[in-house]
Amino acid sequence: MPTKRTWRERLGVEFPSAYQASELLTGELNYPVLGYDGYGDGIGKDLSAFIGDLMRADWATHREALLAFWISGKWSSELPNRKPWLFYRGAPGTRPWAWWALESHPQIRKNESEDHYLTRTKQWLPGERATFEVAQLRRAAKFEEVEED
Repeated sequence: MPTKRTWRERLGVEFPSAYQASELLTGELNYPVLGYDGYGDGIGKDLSAFIGDLMRADWATHREALLAFWISGKWSSELPNRKPWLFYRGAPGTRPWAWWALESHPQIRKNESEDHYLTRTKQWLPGERATFEVAQLRRAAKFEEVEED
């Protein structure tokens, strides 16, 4: 008996697995007992040894979303594919591991902070500088509260 079926295009591109996103953002390998689907081989500890076509393609495809997530400062628990033991976050004025490892950028100077580097090389993203400054003010206010106690 025929059925009425509607063909729907898949919306969006699949997000990297929890392990892949964690590795692209933090540069750290975390092997579980079962179910690992990241870039490593289950043994190696240096993610740089596993840079290949798949990692480069995943970064190129998901760069904007991962970079925006990193700069937002949100916790990894807010990502679509998440594992509770992969817990991390970025911050405005910083860049994830893949940005440094998989892209070509001018060298960061010795003892130069990432925010000074972004200013010197003019690589702040739209709105990021303002978010960074607000975060700095909040951090300073918390520090002052601790000193007063």
